[in-house]
Amino acid sequence: MRVRTELQLEVERLLAYDAYLLDERRFAEWLELFSDDATYAVSVREMVQPTDEGIGAVALARPTLVKESRSFLATRVDRLGTHLAHAEQPPSLTRHLITNVLVHEDRGDEVRVSSHFQVYQARLDISEHVFYGKREDVLRWVNGAWRIATRHVILDTSLLPRTLSIFF
Repeated sequence: MRVRTELQLEVERLLAYDAYLLDERRFAEWLELFSDDATYAVSVREMVQPTDEGIGAVALARPTLVKESRSFLATRVDRLGTHLAHAEQPPSLTRHLITNVLVHEDRGDEVRVSSHFQVYQARLDISEHVFYGKREDVLRWVNGAWRIATRHVILDTSLLPRTLSIFF
């Protein structure tokens, strides 16, 4: 699919800013990148029974780990501002690397986008984790700016820490 250079740059800039806000722990500003009716989901990929040819198929584990509305994301963001989010005491240091940004469908006021990510999470003297995966986003043009209408995070590993307290 041929994509306008301007659109590709706008999408890449939004996703880079998205990662920047998360790494700077500016969660309230990050939440503003989502449309009012946005959804946020997290799934894991899993290998399923190999076929007769010995090739294992990859599928999404069901059900999804997380499926949240924007209002629930707002509750999570508000909670991170308190000392009641025990999984984030002390707060995580994160680094989000976003790559392979592709615009798959341009419907004018909505675009379907995929990107790959690596997220590093460190908890002071407690643990370190590295997550790899893919994000499937639908971006919507709202009041003169692109907003995330849906985000589906697909983690490439099923070996997860006891709690997932960060955003992808």
